[in-house]
Amino acid sequence: MLVKPSMQRLRPLCRLTGIIVVLTLLLPSCAVPPLSTPESRSAWLARQTALAQLTRWRAVGRIGVINAQDGWHANFQWAQQDADYRIDLIGPLGQGRVIVQGDAQEVRVQTQAGQSWTAPDPDDLLEQTLKVRLPVQGLRYWVRGLPEPGPASTFQTDAQGRLTRLEQKGWIIEYPAYTQTATFDLPARIIAQRQDLSVKLVIEQWSL
Repeated sequence: MLVKPSMQRLRPLCRLTGIIVVLTLLLPSCAVPPLSTPESRSAWLARQTALAQLTRWRAVGRIGVINAQDGWHANFQWAQQDADYRIDLIGPLGQGRVIVQGDAQEVRVQTQAGQSWTAPDPDDLLEQTLKVRLPVQGLRYWVRGLPEPGPASTFQTDAQGRLTRLEQKGWIIEYPAYTQTATFDLPARIIAQRQDLSVKLVIEQWSL
């Protein structure tokens, strides 16, 4: 004799089946990355060409640095003129103002107390003086929303051709927000992470 299952037994099975169906529908949509379109690729190429010509600019904002042992935050002013740059860090590690000034050959770090150091590599020098390895060489390009020339990179862009994620030199750089200037949309927030080090930039003002 065929016995029909009771409704009380069927209800839990129906609920479980429904959950499995929903998860099956959701998981592929989470795993598939956004597709690149010919329009977005074209917008990225045009944007990349224009931004590469932007070699004189000034950015003002805030920076936060967190590593496995410590963390600090500061205001910053970054002025770039071709290969020459000056970065003022105001308030890091209780040191008042730290000035990072350099060109294509060397960089000098000076504290408000009058201490000064010079070296050919800004990343190495900042690691020695501030005890954290800030990627100054890469940030010169990343801050504009560009990959650094040379090292291999992978990236994603939005429909307007703006970087949303960049992986380069062991760093993962994300661009949560942009701001409109008279000429370009430029990054307003940047998050760069490498292993146990995180660098967050909030750019409050661009001058071109």
